[in-house]
Amino acid sequence: MKTTIAFSMLALLLTGASCDKNDYEPKPIREKVEFTTKSLQVIEEGEAFGWNLFRQLNDMAEAGENVVISPLSINQAFGMAINGATGENLEEMLDVLGYQTSNELNGAFKNLREALETADPKVELGVVNSAWYRDGYVIKDDFFQSLRDYYNAEITGLNFNDATNSLNIINNWVKNKTKGKIPSIVEEITPEHILFLINAVYFNGEWASRFDKKQTANAPFYLSNGETVSVKMMHQKENFEIFHQENFSGIKLPYGNESYFMTILLPHEGISTDDIISGLSKETTDFLKNDYGKIEVEVFLPRFKTESKFKLIPALQALGMERAFYDVTGFHNIANDKIIISDVVHKTFIEVDERGTEAAAATSIGFITTSMPPATPQFRVDRPFVFTINEKSSGAVLFAGKIENPLK
Repeated sequence: MKTTIAFSMLALLLTGASCDKNDYEPKPIREKVEFTTKSLQVIEEGEAFGWNLFRQLNDMAEAGENVVISPLSINQAFGMAINGATGENLEEMLDVLGYQTSNELNGAFKNLREALETADPKVELGVVNSAWYRDGYVIKDDFFQSLRDYYNAEITGLNFNDATNSLNIINNWVKNKTKGKIPSIVEEITPEHILFLINAVYFNGEWASRFDKKQTANAPFYLSNGETVSVKMMHQKENFEIFHQENFSGIKLPYGNESYFMTILLPHEGISTDDIISGLSKETTDFLKNDYGKIEVEVFLPRFKTESKFKLIPALQALGMERAFYDVTGFHNIANDKIIISDVVHKTFIEVDERGTEAAAATSIGFITTSMPPATPQFRVDRPFVFTINEKSSGAVLFAGKIENPLK
């Protein structure tokens, strides 16, 4: 009987936003890293994968379910895995992710990670990678060296025969890097497991213009199924960028020094969040980067907190990535044994309140047209919406999600 040695790759994202200002301690300011022209080109080429995966997971979700992913986290984890891929498996993975070569991808991802972490001293962002392998199993040196050079990965050998202790060590690392928001990511270690590749993203940003808690009040939120729930609706009047597309209106809510922002896409009457998500594409990233000019807007945005967990293999297979899960000759840059990916798990947590966000946010928008002198327009987020969290200059999507119910 042939023995297939499997390794698992897990991508995870963390966000949160309920802590008070005094609880937030930004990381020491590091020297700012700029995006290279080549990196921006490569990042733009790969944006379609994030939208495609978001769309696929949304199609698989149950009606009324919140869906939040981190394209950044998933890309970093698969970037590490691609360094172990060979032959047709490598070509297929690159094609699905939207990149030409692994070297091109590695350099761009390194630049992206370093530039994102130093983009705004008022925003705390950590993008960390790790590899956990079965102690005694021989992994090729070049594979681990690539993980160190391009992904700054922590590499640790563990006694996988003591599965309980190994699980505790790995999950405690995850818990520490996500400040307790995601207490675990690996559920089991089998005798066949030889390797886990894990990425964690932690984002903590204060709004450039905070919402006043005194302005927060109970308000209705209209669900897709026709029901209404009562939510804590935040409110402020400030200058923001707003824009209009055929199916939705949008508002950009900046964090810190405005290097990062949350964009909320509010469907027009008769349009659903699913309609918006079905149309997301590379062009979406382009208009997210556009400067629309600020005007005074009265914003109504619900507090929300939600978590998502996905087993990504079915969605990845639907997008055309198949060999990674069955081609036993497809990872010979890791080792010469029969190696496949056995599971891909992705978790997200996000909380949005008056102070800011550690992940993603939702916003409802309403506009009033009148023949009287122009009044301050309103952006009232009182129905399901789509959101993203982006870095301004690159358009890199840290988080993307839809909120069907802020109370879930």
